[in-house]
Amino acid sequence: MKSNAGFVGFDGTENKRTILALAEVKKAAAIDGDLNVLLRKPHGRALSIVAKFNRLFGVKAFVNDKADKEKWEKAGVKIDGSLDDFFAASDFLMVGTPGDEELPYVEAGLANGCFVSLMGGADRPAILKGLTESKKVKITDDLVKDFSREFFFGLENYELFQKAKPKLVQCTSCNTTGLSRLALAARPLGLTAILGNIDRRHGDPHTVVKASPSAIQFGKGAGHQGTDAGTVFEEVKFNIRASKVPTTVPHTNFLNLVFKGSVTPAQLVEQYAKTREVVVMPYQDEGKKHDWTSEILEAFLSGVERPISPEIFELIVSDAIIPFKLGDYTILQTVSMVEQMSIAVPNHVESYLLSAGYPAGDVHSMIDKSLGIMHGIWPDKLSC
Repeated sequence: MKSNAGFVGFDGTENKRTILALAEVKKAAAIDGDLNVLLRKPHGRALSIVAKFNRLFGVKAFVNDKADKEKWEKAGVKIDGSLDDFFAASDFLMVGTPGDEELPYVEAGLANGCFVSLMGGADRPAILKGLTESKKVKITDDLVKDFSREFFFGLENYELFQKAKPKLVQCTSCNTTGLSRLALAARPLGLTAILGNIDRRHGDPHTVVKASPSAIQFGKGAGHQGTDAGTVFEEVKFNIRASKVPTTVPHTNFLNLVFKGSVTPAQLVEQYAKTREVVVMPYQDEGKKHDWTSEILEAFLSGVERPISPEIFELIVSDAIIPFKLGDYTILQTVSMVEQMSIAVPNHVESYLLSAGYPAGDVHSMIDKSLGIMHGIWPDKLSC
Protein backbone atom coordinates (compact mmCIF):
# COMPACT_ATOMS: atom_id res chain seq x y z
CA MET A 1 0.00 0.00 0.00
CA LYS A 2 1.27 3.48 -0.85
CA SER A 3 -0.20 6.91 -0.20
CA ASN A 4 1.59 10.25 -0.28
CA ALA A 5 0.34 12.71 2.34
CA GLY A 6 0.48 16.47 1.80
CA PHE A 7 0.16 19.11 4.51
CA VAL A 8 -0.93 22.72 4.05
CA GLY A 9 -0.13 24.83 7.10
CA PHE A 10 2.47 22.27 8.19
CA ASP A 11 3.78 24.36 11.11
CA GLY A 12 0.36 25.08 12.67
CA THR A 13 -0.34 23.93 16.22
CA GLU A 14 -2.24 20.79 15.21
CA ASN A 15 -0.75 20.01 11.81
CA LYS A 16 2.87 19.79 12.93
CA ARG A 17 1.81 17.23 15.54
CA THR A 18 -0.29 15.38 12.95
CA ILE A 19 2.79 15.00 10.72
CA LEU A 20 4.79 13.55 13.62
CA ALA A 21 1.95 11.14 14.42
CA LEU A 22 1.37 10.19 10.79
CA ALA A 23 5.04 9.32 10.27
CA GLU A 24 4.80 6.89 13.19
CA VAL A 25 1.47 5.40 12.10
CA LYS A 26 2.53 4.95 8.46
CA LYS A 27 5.44 2.89 9.68
CA ALA A 28 3.23 0.77 11.96
CA ALA A 29 0.62 0.28 9.22
CA ALA A 30 3.28 -0.56 6.59
CA ILE A 31 2.06 2.16 4.24
CA ASP A 32 4.67 3.54 1.87
CA GLY A 33 4.66 7.06 0.50
CA ASP A 34 6.08 10.51 1.01
CA LEU A 35 5.25 13.20 3.53
CA ASN A 36 4.91 16.45 1.58
CA VAL A 37 4.88 19.90 3.13
CA LEU A 38 3.88 23.15 1.45
CA LEU A 39 6.23 25.97 2.45
CA ARG A 40 5.33 29.62 2.59
CA LYS A 41 7.60 32.32 4.08
CA PRO A 42 10.87 30.90 5.54
CA HIS A 43 10.52 32.39 9.02
CA GLY A 44 12.48 30.93 11.93
CA ARG A 45 9.82 28.60 13.30
CA ALA A 46 9.08 27.12 9.88
CA LEU A 47 12.79 26.58 9.23
CA SER A 48 13.34 24.83 12.55
CA ILE A 49 10.31 22.56 12.10
CA VAL A 50 11.35 21.50 8.59
CA ALA A 51 14.83 20.76 9.94
CA LYS A 52 13.30 18.67 12.74
CA PHE A 53 11.12 16.68 10.34
CA ASN A 54 14.07 15.97 8.06
CA ARG A 55 16.18 14.89 11.00
CA LEU A 56 13.48 12.50 12.26
CA PHE A 57 12.06 10.96 9.07
CA GLY A 58 12.42 13.20 6.03
CA VAL A 59 9.85 15.27 4.17
CA LYS A 60 9.53 16.54 0.61
CA ALA A 61 9.25 20.31 0.51
CA PHE A 62 7.32 22.36 -2.05
CA VAL A 63 7.02 26.14 -2.22
CA ASN A 64 3.72 27.97 -2.32
CA ASP A 65 5.36 30.95 -4.04
CA LYS A 66 8.27 30.46 -6.45
CA ALA A 67 9.70 33.78 -5.23
CA ASP A 68 10.51 32.12 -1.88
CA LYS A 69 12.34 29.13 -3.40
CA GLU A 70 15.78 30.74 -3.31
CA LYS A 71 15.32 31.88 0.30
CA TRP A 72 14.53 28.34 1.42
CA GLU A 73 17.42 26.87 -0.53
CA LYS A 74 19.83 29.39 0.99
CA ALA A 75 18.63 28.14 4.38
CA GLY A 76 19.65 24.62 3.39
CA VAL A 77 16.22 23.20 2.54
CA LYS A 78 15.93 21.07 -0.59
CA ILE A 79 12.90 22.15 -2.64
CA ASP A 80 11.18 19.40 -4.61
CA GLY A 81 8.78 21.53 -6.61
CA SER A 82 6.19 24.26 -6.87
CA LEU A 83 2.59 24.63 -5.71
CA ASP A 84 1.23 22.65 -8.66
CA ASP A 85 3.82 19.91 -8.08
CA PHE A 86 2.74 19.65 -4.44
CA PHE A 87 -0.86 18.79 -5.30
CA ALA A 88 0.16 16.44 -8.11
CA ALA A 89 2.47 14.59 -5.70
CA SER A 90 -0.11 14.18 -2.88
CA ASP A 91 -2.79 11.50 -2.63
CA PHE A 92 -4.05 12.76 0.75
CA LEU A 93 -4.28 16.42 1.69
CA MET A 94 -4.56 17.75 5.25
CA VAL A 95 -5.62 21.40 5.14
CA GLY A 96 -4.54 23.17 8.31
CA THR A 97 -4.65 26.81 7.31
CA PRO A 98 -6.19 29.57 9.45
CA GLY A 99 -9.95 29.90 9.00
CA ASP A 100 -11.27 31.31 5.74
CA GLU A 101 -8.06 30.43 3.86
CA GLU A 102 -8.94 26.85 2.90
CA LEU A 103 -10.75 27.39 -0.40
CA PRO A 104 -7.84 27.58 -2.91
CA TYR A 105 -6.14 24.54 -1.37
CA VAL A 106 -9.35 22.48 -1.29
CA GLU A 107 -10.02 23.49 -4.89
CA ALA A 108 -6.54 22.51 -6.08
CA GLY A 109 -6.62 19.29 -4.07
CA LEU A 110 -9.94 18.13 -5.51
CA ALA A 111 -8.86 19.16 -9.03
CA ASN A 112 -5.80 16.92 -8.66
CA GLY A 113 -7.77 13.96 -7.31
CA CYS A 114 -6.57 14.31 -3.72
CA PHE A 115 -8.53 13.01 -0.76
CA VAL A 116 -9.08 16.21 1.26
CA SER A 117 -9.23 16.23 5.05
CA LEU A 118 -10.39 19.47 6.71
CA MET A 119 -9.83 20.48 10.30
CA GLY A 120 -12.76 21.24 12.58
CA GLY A 121 -12.75 25.00 12.14
CA ALA A 122 -13.34 24.97 8.38
CA ASP A 123 -16.66 26.33 7.04
CA ARG A 124 -17.84 23.66 4.60
CA PRO A 125 -20.90 25.55 3.27
CA ALA A 126 -18.72 28.59 2.49
CA ILE A 127 -16.10 26.42 0.78
CA LEU A 128 -18.75 24.65 -1.33
CA LYS A 129 -20.21 28.04 -2.29
CA GLY A 130 -16.76 29.20 -3.37
CA LEU A 131 -16.17 26.05 -5.41
CA THR A 132 -19.54 26.45 -7.11
CA GLU A 133 -18.82 30.05 -8.02
CA SER A 134 -15.29 29.42 -9.34
CA LYS A 135 -16.42 26.46 -11.49
CA LYS A 136 -12.89 25.02 -11.52
CA VAL A 137 -14.05 21.77 -9.92
CA LYS A 138 -17.03 19.72 -11.08
CA ILE A 139 -19.63 19.71 -8.30
CA THR A 140 -21.03 16.20 -8.44
CA ASP A 141 -23.87 14.85 -6.29
CA ASP A 142 -21.33 12.74 -4.40
CA LEU A 143 -19.19 15.80 -3.65
CA VAL A 144 -22.22 17.69 -2.35
CA LYS A 145 -22.89 14.74 -0.01
CA ASP A 146 -19.30 14.95 1.23
CA PHE A 147 -19.83 18.60 2.12
CA SER A 148 -23.03 17.85 4.04
CA ARG A 149 -22.08 14.57 5.73
CA GLU A 150 -21.59 14.33 9.49
CA PHE A 151 -18.22 15.20 10.99
CA PHE A 152 -15.57 12.51 10.85
CA PHE A 153 -14.91 11.01 14.30
CA GLY A 154 -13.25 7.70 13.55
CA LEU A 155 -13.86 6.06 16.92
CA GLU A 156 -17.57 6.14 16.09
CA ASN A 157 -18.01 6.38 12.31
CA TYR A 158 -14.88 5.04 10.57
CA GLU A 159 -16.81 2.16 8.97
CA LEU A 160 -19.67 4.45 7.91
CA PHE A 161 -17.24 6.71 6.07
CA GLN A 162 -15.43 3.73 4.59
CA LYS A 163 -18.67 2.57 3.00
CA ALA A 164 -19.46 6.09 1.73
CA LYS A 165 -16.05 6.41 -0.03
CA PRO A 166 -15.84 10.22 0.28
CA LYS A 167 -13.30 12.48 -1.41
CA LEU A 168 -13.56 15.08 1.35
CA VAL A 169 -14.11 14.81 5.10
CA GLN A 170 -14.11 17.28 7.95
CA CYS A 171 -12.58 16.06 11.18
CA THR A 172 -13.93 17.10 14.57
CA SER A 173 -12.25 20.10 16.22
CA CYS A 174 -10.42 19.77 19.53
CA ASN A 175 -13.47 20.54 21.69
CA THR A 176 -15.83 18.57 19.45
CA THR A 177 -13.44 15.62 19.74
CA GLY A 178 -13.61 15.92 23.53
CA LEU A 179 -17.41 16.06 23.51
CA SER A 180 -17.54 13.09 21.15
CA ARG A 181 -15.32 10.98 23.38
CA LEU A 182 -17.53 11.83 26.35
CA ALA A 183 -20.66 10.87 24.39
CA LEU A 184 -19.02 7.65 23.20
CA ALA A 185 -18.25 6.69 26.80
CA ALA A 186 -21.55 7.72 28.36
CA ARG A 187 -24.01 6.57 25.68
CA PRO A 188 -24.27 2.96 26.96
CA LEU A 189 -25.58 4.32 30.28
CA GLY A 190 -28.57 5.99 28.62
CA LEU A 191 -27.11 9.41 27.83
CA THR A 192 -29.75 11.77 26.45
CA ALA A 193 -28.08 15.19 26.57
CA ILE A 194 -24.87 17.08 27.34
CA LEU A 195 -25.26 20.65 28.59
CA GLY A 196 -22.78 23.13 29.98
CA ASN A 197 -19.84 25.40 29.34
CA ILE A 198 -16.41 25.06 27.80
CA ASP A 199 -13.72 27.42 29.08
CA ARG A 200 -11.90 27.77 25.78
CA ARG A 201 -8.18 28.34 25.98
CA HIS A 202 -7.83 31.85 24.65
CA GLY A 203 -4.16 32.51 25.17
CA ASP A 204 -0.68 31.31 24.40
CA PRO A 205 2.54 31.95 26.32
CA HIS A 206 3.39 34.86 24.02
CA THR A 207 -0.05 36.50 24.09
CA VAL A 208 -1.70 35.79 27.45
CA VAL A 209 0.40 38.45 29.21
CA LYS A 210 -1.37 41.06 27.09
CA ALA A 211 -4.76 40.23 28.56
CA SER A 212 -6.16 40.65 32.03
CA PRO A 213 -6.84 37.31 33.80
CA SER A 214 -10.35 38.61 34.46
CA ALA A 215 -11.00 39.34 30.77
CA ILE A 216 -13.32 36.43 30.04
CA GLN A 217 -15.68 36.54 27.09
CA PHE A 218 -18.68 34.33 27.78
CA GLY A 219 -20.53 32.93 24.82
CA LYS A 220 -23.86 34.51 23.91
CA GLY A 221 -25.44 31.28 22.73
CA ALA A 222 -24.71 27.66 21.95
CA GLY A 223 -21.40 27.14 20.15
CA HIS A 224 -20.65 25.01 17.12
CA GLN A 225 -18.97 22.32 19.21
CA GLY A 226 -22.17 20.68 20.41
CA THR A 227 -23.84 21.12 17.02
CA ASP A 228 -20.90 19.39 15.33
CA ALA A 229 -20.85 16.52 17.84
CA GLY A 230 -24.60 16.16 17.33
CA THR A 231 -24.03 15.20 13.69
CA VAL A 232 -22.09 12.16 14.95
CA PHE A 233 -24.30 11.29 17.94
CA GLU A 234 -27.77 12.15 16.64
CA GLU A 235 -29.53 10.49 19.58
CA VAL A 236 -27.82 12.84 22.08
CA LYS A 237 -28.88 16.48 22.48
CA PHE A 238 -26.02 18.96 22.89
CA ASN A 239 -26.26 22.53 24.13
CA ILE A 240 -22.78 23.88 24.84
CA ARG A 241 -21.73 27.43 25.61
CA ALA A 242 -18.09 28.24 24.78
CA SER A 243 -16.44 31.03 26.78
CA LYS A 244 -13.00 32.45 26.00
CA VAL A 245 -10.60 32.47 28.94
CA PRO A 246 -7.08 33.98 28.72
CA THR A 247 -5.20 30.93 29.88
CA THR A 248 -2.50 28.74 28.38
CA VAL A 249 -3.74 25.51 29.96
CA PRO A 250 -6.04 23.22 27.94
CA HIS A 251 -9.72 23.92 27.41
CA THR A 252 -11.69 22.94 30.52
CA ASN A 253 -15.20 21.50 30.18
CA PHE A 254 -17.85 21.97 32.87
CA LEU A 255 -20.57 19.73 31.52
CA ASN A 256 -23.82 18.21 32.77
CA LEU A 257 -24.44 14.75 31.37
CA VAL A 258 -28.16 13.93 31.45
CA PHE A 259 -29.22 10.27 31.67
CA LYS A 260 -32.58 8.55 31.54
CA GLY A 261 -32.96 6.56 34.76
CA SER A 262 -30.55 6.14 37.66
CA VAL A 263 -26.82 6.35 36.95
CA THR A 264 -24.04 6.66 39.53
CA PRO A 265 -20.70 8.48 39.26
CA ALA A 266 -18.94 5.13 39.68
CA GLN A 267 -20.70 3.76 36.61
CA LEU A 268 -19.64 6.76 34.53
CA VAL A 269 -16.03 6.47 35.72
CA GLU A 270 -16.06 2.82 34.67
CA GLN A 271 -17.29 3.80 31.20
CA TYR A 272 -14.69 6.55 30.93
CA ALA A 273 -11.92 4.15 31.88
CA LYS A 274 -12.70 1.62 29.16
CA THR A 275 -13.23 4.15 26.38
CA ARG A 276 -10.33 4.69 24.00
CA GLU A 277 -8.33 7.89 24.41
CA VAL A 278 -9.99 8.87 27.70
CA VAL A 279 -8.05 8.91 30.98
CA VAL A 280 -9.57 9.34 34.44
CA MET A 281 -7.56 11.47 36.88
CA PRO A 282 -8.54 10.70 40.51
CA TYR A 283 -9.33 13.81 42.54
CA GLN A 284 -7.98 12.20 45.70
CA ASP A 285 -4.69 10.33 45.39
CA GLU A 286 -3.43 9.02 48.76
CA GLY A 287 -4.28 12.30 50.43
CA LYS A 288 -3.08 14.46 47.52
CA LYS A 289 -5.66 16.42 45.58
CA HIS A 290 -5.60 16.82 41.82
CA ASP A 291 -7.73 19.94 41.74
CA TRP A 292 -5.65 22.42 39.72
CA THR A 293 -5.39 22.13 35.96
CA SER A 294 -1.70 23.05 35.94
CA GLU A 295 -0.91 20.43 38.59
CA ILE A 296 -2.87 17.76 36.74
CA LEU A 297 -0.93 18.43 33.54
CA GLU A 298 2.38 18.36 35.39
CA ALA A 299 1.49 15.08 37.12
CA PHE A 300 0.25 13.49 33.91
CA LEU A 301 3.00 14.59 31.52
CA SER A 302 5.87 13.93 33.90
CA GLY A 303 4.87 10.30 34.20
CA VAL A 304 4.06 9.59 30.54
CA GLU A 305 6.49 8.79 27.75
CA ARG A 306 5.42 9.29 24.15
CA PRO A 307 7.08 7.79 21.10
CA ILE A 308 6.71 11.09 19.22
CA SER A 309 5.58 14.18 21.12
CA PRO A 310 4.99 14.94 24.81
CA GLU A 311 1.68 16.79 24.48
CA ILE A 312 -1.34 14.84 25.66
CA PHE A 313 -3.69 13.17 23.21
CA GLU A 314 -6.20 11.82 25.73
CA LEU A 315 -9.28 13.48 27.08
CA ILE A 316 -8.53 13.85 30.80
CA VAL A 317 -11.59 13.60 33.04
CA SER A 318 -11.87 13.95 36.79
CA ASP A 319 -13.64 11.42 38.97
CA ALA A 320 -15.02 14.36 41.00
CA ILE A 321 -18.49 13.88 39.57
CA ILE A 322 -21.53 15.47 41.27
CA PRO A 323 -24.81 13.52 40.92
CA PHE A 324 -28.22 15.21 40.85
CA LYS A 325 -31.53 13.38 40.59
CA LEU A 326 -34.38 15.10 38.73
CA GLY A 327 -37.51 12.99 38.38
CA ASP A 328 -36.81 10.11 36.03
CA TYR A 329 -33.44 11.59 35.02
CA THR A 330 -29.97 11.67 36.55
CA ILE A 331 -27.68 14.62 35.93
CA LEU A 332 -23.96 14.04 36.46
CA GLN A 333 -21.92 17.23 36.68
CA THR A 334 -18.46 16.59 35.25
CA VAL A 335 -15.12 18.30 34.62
CA SER A 336 -12.75 17.38 31.80
CA MET A 337 -9.71 18.80 30.05
CA VAL A 338 -9.06 19.07 26.29
CA GLU A 339 -5.58 19.76 24.92
CA GLN A 340 -6.17 22.09 21.99
CA MET A 341 -2.97 21.30 20.13
CA SER A 342 -3.19 17.55 20.03
CA ILE A 343 -6.45 15.88 21.08
CA ALA A 344 -7.72 15.79 17.47
CA VAL A 345 -4.45 14.37 16.09
CA PRO A 346 -5.42 10.66 16.28
CA ASN A 347 -8.60 11.50 14.36
CA HIS A 348 -6.61 13.36 11.70
CA VAL A 349 -4.44 10.28 11.31
CA GLU A 350 -7.50 8.06 11.00
CA SER A 351 -8.73 10.24 8.13
CA TYR A 352 -5.45 9.47 6.34
CA LEU A 353 -5.87 5.74 6.95
CA LEU A 354 -9.45 6.04 5.68
CA SER A 355 -8.17 7.63 2.47
CA ALA A 356 -5.63 4.83 2.05
CA GLY A 357 -8.29 2.12 2.45
CA TYR A 358 -6.96 0.78 5.75
CA PRO A 359 -9.36 -1.84 7.20
CA ALA A 360 -11.58 -0.84 10.10
CA GLY A 361 -10.99 -3.94 12.23
CA ASP A 362 -7.86 -2.90 14.09
CA VAL A 363 -7.41 0.73 13.05
CA HIS A 364 -8.06 2.21 16.51
CA SER A 365 -5.87 -0.20 18.46
CA MET A 366 -3.05 0.21 15.94
CA ILE A 367 -3.14 4.01 16.26
CA ASP A 368 -3.29 3.97 20.04
CA LYS A 369 -0.40 1.54 20.29
CA SER A 370 1.85 3.30 17.78
CA LEU A 371 1.23 6.75 19.31
CA GLY A 372 1.21 5.63 22.93
CA ILE A 373 -2.37 6.82 23.51
CA MET A 374 -3.96 5.39 26.63
CA HIS A 375 -7.25 4.85 28.36
CA GLY A 376 -8.00 3.89 31.95
CA ILE A 377 -7.34 5.40 35.37
CA TRP A 378 -4.12 7.30 36.06
CA PRO A 379 -1.45 6.25 36.93
CA ASP A 380 -1.42 2.47 37.29
CA LYS A 381 -4.57 1.32 35.47
CA LEU A 382 -3.73 2.51 31.99
CA SER A 383 -3.50 0.60 28.73
CA CYS A 384 -3.27 1.37 25.01
